[in-house]
Amino acid sequence: MRRFATLSIVIAFVAWSACTMPMSGDFGTPTSTTPGEVPFQLAAPNDAAILVPVKINGRGPFTFVLDTGATFTCIDQKLVDQLKLPESRGQFGVGVLMPTEGNIKLVDIDTFEVGNVKATQMKACAIEFSRLQTGGLDARGLVGLNFLKSFHVNIDFKKKVLRLEKP
Repeated sequence: MRRFATLSIVIAFVAWSACTMPMSGDFGTPTSTTPGEVPFQLAAPNDAAILVPVKINGRGPFTFVLDTGATFTCIDQKLVDQLKLPESRGQFGVGVLMPTEGNIKLVDIDTFEVGNVKATQMKACAIEFSRLQTGGLDARGLVGLNFLKSFHVNIDFKKKVLRLEKP
């Protein structure tokens, strides 16, 4: 139970702070998307999070948390470095990163795939997942609203399928 509570607090904090940015509503959204269905898993032991497979620029899959409360899709800084994702240029806003405040680092992504659902030309924030207590959850990022709002989202918990359809 303690692990579940810690994980819930971490996900809520990241969604609230690390990926919140005062932008226009369409900032960072993909330029194009392809709808589809994505099988998902629930994080053990208490189904604390929805875990989805993600490919970035054709590499992966990596495990990400589907986070409908996160304003922005966020990627672990170690994975950003591994994939050599280019940093976006310009001033984009200020957010809070644990444990310090400052500008949020954004990266450009050519292709972002959640299962067979594909998005092109989008942005994500880079965060230090190693600083967060995730209760042992082995996730490399969060799928946030800048990706999800391009779709009508349907989560079927019985079949463990996420349907991302054209709105």
